[in-house]
Amino acid sequence: MQASCMNSTRITVWGLTYRSEVKIDFEGDYKSSINPNLNNIFASMGLSSLPYGTGGATQNGSLTLNLPEMWEISGYNRVAPQWAIHYSLTYTSWSQFQELKAKGDDGQTLFYKDESFKDAYRIALGTTYYYDKNWTFRTGIAYDDSPVPANKRSISIPDQDRLWLSAGATYAFNEDASIDVGASYMHGQNVKFTEGEGPAAYSFKSDGKAWLFGTNFNYAF
Repeated sequence: MQASCMNSTRITVWGLTYRSEVKIDFEGDYKSSINPNLNNIFASMGLSSLPYGTGGATQNGSLTLNLPEMWEISGYNRVAPQWAIHYSLTYTSWSQFQELKAKGDDGQTLFYKDESFKDAYRIALGTTYYYDKNWTFRTGIAYDDSPVPANKRSISIPDQDRLWLSAGATYAFNEDASIDVGASYMHGQNVKFTEGEGPAAYSFKSDGKAWLFGTNFNYAF
């Protein structure tokens, strides 16, 4: 479910958006090449994170994925005839996503991965400059808080906090037609983490950088 509301005046617009938690149930086939005779040995050693052995045989499996609810409040203020500021704060309840756990028909755990995500937020601030009746310029900055705790980072999800820098422009051909262009640069924090336990543990480094470009044509009728 998603809901939103908005209030506006000639110089101020604000909005509130809510997206509900979503639970997705998956059903499918599971198999692994691990010898099934090792399952009890792994369990007695407390190695519950290892996949369930089927010796290459296929069996039914199911998994429930919990996607979090999200709240966002945003605003726009025309602070001067040619200037406006816009801002948003997003809060995502990622703590609703704690694990990936698949089960078989007999209730046995086929695989398990502890995620232990934490709630996270995103804050953004931007400006708009109305140069003339044809040209509008925009720029902004945003900070993305990672939901992955430092001690839970892994090769599969080496997530990190991110900083976004964006700029764009709109050119209006007339009152009905316009074109938007924009670019964003994302810089992810450098992080280190360890995968595995004991003598099988390995250390890794991860960072993220990306450029995103977009264009859009608008026509009102």
